[in-house]
Amino acid sequence: MRKMWTAKCSQCDHRFRSYSRTDMLANIRKHMWKFHEKWMKARMKAGRLAGGPGNPTTGMVMTALAQGIPIAMALIRLVRKPRWGRLETAVSSFEPYMKPEMRAAWQSVKSIKQIDIRRGG
Repeated sequence: MRKMWTAKCSQCDHRFRSYSRTDMLANIRKHMWKFHEKWMKARMKAGRLAGGPGNPTTGMVMTALAQGIPIAMALIRLVRKPRWGRLETAVSSFEPYMKPEMRAAWQSVKSIKQIDIRRGG
């Protein structure tokens, strides 16, 4: 007997059932975009604008690097692995334009963060 996955919409309590978790999640996502598009967009916007400590902007990182390694590390330590990949790519694209001391700070912060990620942080 296969397992039946069940879930419900957080907005309208519509029920979803499927034998495949992937299919169920796809159905929920399709439903949410079809019937609750405004709510989905507001949710995405709120996540982007939530400039909390775990979600720094590229500008915040550049400013922290200009101030020094300890300040940059305090900011970067709060960033988790999924966000770190995108942030690292964005800041690395500015690397050719950085001053030498800022570039050295970025390289050291980047290598320390890679060690943290390997440890599970």
